[in-house]
Amino acid sequence: MRSGLPAKAAPSPGSWWVRTVPGWHAAFAVFVALAVAALVLVPAPDPALAGGALAGVVVAYLLRGVPGARRRRGHARPYLVVMVVGFSTVFAGAPGLSFLLFIAFPQAWFFTDTRREGTVWTVATALGALVGLVAGHGSLATAPDVAVSMGVSVVFTCALGFWISKVVEQSEERAELITELETTRAELAAAHHEAGVAAERARLAGDIHDTLAQSFTSIVVLAQSAAAGAVDEATRRRLELVEATARSGLAEARTLVAAMSPVGLEDVALTEALHRLGERVSRESGVRVRVRVDGEVRGLPRAQQVVLLRAAQEALGNVRKHAAARTAQVLLSAQDASVVLEVHDDGVGIAATAAAAGEGFGLAGMRRRVEEAGGVVEVVGAPGAGTRLRVAVPAGAAAPPVTAPGAGGASGAGAEPVP
Repeated sequence: MRSGLPAKAAPSPGSWWVRTVPGWHAAFAVFVALAVAALVLVPAPDPALAGGALAGVVVAYLLRGVPGARRRRGHARPYLVVMVVGFSTVFAGAPGLSFLLFIAFPQAWFFTDTRREGTVWTVATALGALVGLVAGHGSLATAPDVAVSMGVSVVFTCALGFWISKVVEQSEERAELITELETTRAELAAAHHEAGVAAERARLAGDIHDTLAQSFTSIVVLAQSAAAGAVDEATRRRLELVEATARSGLAEARTLVAAMSPVGLEDVALTEALHRLGERVSRESGVRVRVRVDGEVRGLPRAQQVVLLRAAQEALGNVRKHAAARTAQVLLSAQDASVVLEVHDDGVGIAATAAAAGEGFGLAGMRRRVEEAGGVVEVVGAPGAGTRLRVAVPAGAAAPPVTAPGAGGASGAGAEPVP
């Protein structure tokens, strides 16, 4: 059974145990000072023996007791051995220093890891004190009275040790429970926020599809019908221009819908979601997208997966809107303690100054989202040489808060940043 006073593992810097250690050291120093004063002022059978033994206990305390109090896990047991033998010798040389038992008995619990061990060292301390006091008094006639005193001390010390350890153990359990509850609350809040963001993005995607996209489609149809019945070439050219402008607006609307629509992370892994995304972009834009996964990407927090998936969506959105690329490659890989997403294209390339400065709402928004997840974003490109986007997030980081719709931007994988 574990004692609540001393934890088996090394205590954390801010724990109750660590906060009490200086007080124990101060109490020990006070009792030693009182013992030294008593040796100087009060006659004793053998003050030299008592002083030497007390000095040995102090040295052992400094060498093994102090480090053991910090590190736990039984590191102070050698000191307890010296304490039992040393105090027994002190009492043999100066029985009047028996008040040192007021610090010796608590130390039997202070430096141990379990209730059973505390009890054993309490009994050992009492037996050592019994032997020393009887030897110090020089008469076996005192043994019964000393034994009764030691027995009462053992019972009282063990009862107090059990009670205090139980109280502290319950306090530690409550602290652990509070920590777990706070963690769970934070996770639930992040999950609710993420669900709200996803729902809002889906709503906006539906609104764009049902309003702007449908309106542009109607304009295209009306322009085609009017052009078919146009009687002069100038009117026909103007109607063709209207149709081309409407088609461009329709393409932009579809791009926004694709960027805001979820790819199904709820039911599939990130790798499969990326493959689906690549297939959809290839089908809708004509850009040949190849998705490759290197290594095992497992156990990645959901929020990190969302960050990487959105980065891929928005990067490929920029590719088909701005890059004028024929091919693009999406690479997902596990590297040490991070997961890396890279998007390459063979398009016109982004200007180096724009990539370095993070110009444009899309790229700046992406940087914010990735940095909130504890990751980094790199964009490398040159006019005519294509663009490479690299996003790296920690593989085991805490789930970051998901930014509001529109805050997560597009990548710099294109000729110009998203305005």
